[in-house]
Parts: sequence; C-alpha cells; structure tokens
Amino acid sequence: MVLIAGLAGLPTMGTEDAMKQILAGWQQRTAEYKAAIQQAPNDEVRAAIPAPAAQDIAPALWASISSKTGVREEVLPRSRREKNKGAKPRTRKIATFEYEQAWALPAINWILQHPAAFASAFTEEQQAQLNYFSRDVIDSLSRVHFTHPNMAETCALLSGTAGVREYEILQKVYQRNGSRSARACAALGMSLMLNNPLVSGLEGSEAMARGKRLYYLKQSLLLAEKDTKFGTLPLTDVAMEQAYYLRHLAKGCIAPQIQVKDVKGQQATLPQKGKATLLLFWAPGESASVAMMQDYTRLCEEYPEVHICPIVPFATPEEIAQELQNCGVSATYIDSENGEAGQSYRIRQVPTAILIGKDAGIIHNGAPDIQLQAALDALADSFRNADKAARPKILIREKGNAPDAAAGESVPKLREMPEF
Repeated sequence: MVLIAGLAGLPTMGTEDAMKQILAGWQQRTAEYKAAIQQAPNDEVRAAIPAPAAQDIAPALWASISSKTGVREEVLPRSRREKNKGAKPRTRKIATFEYEQAWALPAINWILQHPAAFASAFTEEQQAQLNYFSRDVIDSLSRVHFTHPNMAETCALLSGTAGVREYEILQKVYQRNGSRSARACAALGMSLMLNNPLVSGLEGSEAMARGKRLYYLKQSLLLAEKDTKFGTLPLTDVAMEQAYYLRHLAKGCIAPQIQVKDVKGQQATLPQKGKATLLLFWAPGESASVAMMQDYTRLCEEYPEVHICPIVPFATPEEIAQELQNCGVSATYIDSENGEAGQSYRIRQVPTAILIGKDAGIIHNGAPDIQLQAALDALADSFRNADKAARPKILIREKGNAPDAAAGESVPKLREMPEF
C-alpha cells in the first residue's frame, strides 16, 4: 500500500531553517512566561498570566518537517506457506518525509512533549493521517534517528511512556548509539520503564525484570558524563532516586517506617509490626482522592485483617474536618509539616496506595486501581488459608462426639486381641 494519494492536504514546503525559527520562538515565549511567573508579586497575579499555548505553533512546526521526500521499499513478512514454497519476499513502497532527516529530531522531541498539540494540527477529516503519522514519527526513531548523538533528550521523553515499542527503541539506542550520554539515558530510561508490568513482561519473570532494572541503572551511572542530563535534571540525581526506589519501595522491599499524627495530635508509627497495612496518601479536595476515600468504609469491612491508614499532607484538623465528613471517614493521619512520610515513600501524586504485608514487605506501590484490588484479595485469601492450616485436626473423638449412625456414619469394629 502506497500512502501518497491521502497526503494531498499536507503542507509541501518544509525546511530546517523554518523548524529552528519556530522552536526558537517557542523557547522565547516559554522563557518569558517563566520570568513573569517568578516576578509576579502574589498567587493571584500568577494565576492570571496565560501559559504559552503549544497548539498555536503545532501546525507550523508540523508543516516544517512533513514534506514528502520520496518513497522507500519495505520488505513484507512472508507467511509460512510462502516460506515453504520458497517464494521471494514481497515489498511495498512507503512514502518518506522530512521528519526522517537528522535535523528534524528537535521537532520530534517537541511532538513527544506535546502530543495533544500535535493532534490539534490535524482536522477531524484527517484522523487517518494523524493515526499514521503518530506511529510513523515514533518508528522513524527506530529506523534512522537511533544513532543520532542528540538522542539523549529523546530517551528521557520515551521513558515516560508505557509502550513496548518505545522500550525497544531505547534498547536499540543503548546497543548501537555512539554517544555515551545517549546510551546512559537509554539505560536509565529502560530501568524506569521496567517498573511497568506491560514492559517488564518482555524480560520474563519478576526476578529477571528486577535484575535488568538494577543492571541498566548501574550502566547508566557508568556511562554518564559529568554534564549528562536526563530531561531537565542531572542524570545522576534521577538515577539515585531510582536506586532509592529499588532499595526501599519496590515490590518485596521492607517498607520504611514513618511517624504521623492523627487528628487529635496523637503520634503513630506506621506500618505496625506484624500487621498488614494499607497506606492511602490522599489530598482533601482532590477529586480522585475523594473518590478513593469514599470506599474507605467498604475496604475496612471487606478486609478487616488489614490496617487501613489514610494519610494527608500537612494540614490542620480544622482544614480537613469538612472533607472527612463529606467522605464519610471518621479520622485520618496527617503528615508532618516537612512532608517526611510522603518523602520516605516518594509520593509524587495523589492518590497513591502502598500495601504492606505482615512481614513489612511491600506488596503494591502505585495507584489504587484493579491491581491493588487483586493484591488485597490475594492477601485476604492467604490469611484465610493460614487460618485453616493453623486449626488443630481432631485425631481422637471425645465421647460426646461419637459418630452418628442416623447420619450414616459407621463405627469401625474392634479387632480381636491376638493370642500369644
């Protein structure tokens, strides 16, 4: 299939200079916005400052890199029947575009940062083109850009996705790019992406995936140069945070102990020794947090063996009293003013749920989603099975518990005493 006729509505003029000019204008607008925010005297003035609209430049930026440059031949995979017959591989012609040129990589990075703005460059009638180009722009990273020395920035952007295709691109960069910084970012990106079950499944068992996460993390630190950045942060800072996560917060790790206070000011240490605990970090007034807390009573009734502990960022009891009443929750724990509990568990967003077993090992760390529900059900099943196993078996019945003949139970006959 040749995708040429369907592209008639696309811009036909695109140059490297045009791309650079558009991106320079965007950087200037972004810098001016940041400066205005910093200089604003109060929050009210800051809220009134409009942020730069990415959709304003998306059409022009796309036009600068979307000109068709020609066609290329792609070999189609052969079916088993074709292989058995020894048939020659079939090929198809595919249109090529300027975004496959090395100079277009900065524009691709911008698209990865602003996917919604990129989509706005296409009309509803061009939805098929949007679907095609969304895939092909990513594929161009694997076809031509993976050896580019400036792929370090791209690797950081790809690591924020949960796609298998993006993970495979990082693998290719790590194996074949000549830049140490690019390879370091690719390694760190893979280590981060292996936290996602969809990606970690590529590496086999959980133990193998964890081993790969540690290996790639170590490689990122070995390959990184002094000024290597992962996104906007130094790579070493991001890597050390990942190391902390793998050491303290990954599944199976011993959960950190934290000090929190209840609404009456009484201090508590969590998790409690020898008791399964569910830490629910939430924020009053945040819609997803409130929705989670509306299930608090149900969770307590359904999982009585689990100590369920809601925790909010530092606040006064008066500030959260109304929210507790709205959620139907009688009490909650409150983090310290410095946010020590949230920092210990590296809470980046709310709501976040951390399920901890009786042995203090972390079972689930993430969103309060279907995976948490499955983990709670599995934990409850293990408690029930352990309770059954702990019950003593009756080997000798007492007199009052003799078999009931009416119920169909038979009493075994006594054997005769042998003679000696």
